[in-house]
Amino acid sequence: MNDDQQRNSIYDSLGKLSNQLGEMTSELADLKTQLNNVLAQNAELTIENNHLQQAIKKLRDQRGEQQLSTGRRTLNELYHQGFHVCRKHFGERLAPHESCIFCDEAIFSGINDQQKQ
Repeated sequence: MNDDQQRNSIYDSLGKLSNQLGEMTSELADLKTQLNNVLAQNAELTIENNHLQQAIKKLRDQRGEQQLSTGRRTLNELYHQGFHVCRKHFGERLAPHESCIFCDEAIFSGINDQQKQ
């Protein structure tokens, strides 16, 4: 290989390398833009999430969120699984879509009195 061919080969290699660097710079700029967009969206969602959590807390505080004791939670779970928990029909199966005011009374009676104490 003579000197001219060698120089041309080096210039060609440098040209290719320069093009590759340009493409990489462009891709890096695109990635930076995408990252900035994701970070901005994340910040917006974090703020929105905080606002929603505050709103939920405020609503719960306003309603006085009724708390069930462990025993009453168990009765409530049994009731939602389709069993009577009232004294009159305890353990009997509820008909589909049936509700029982006596079961509701057994589960939820005295809740407001407990909260006032």
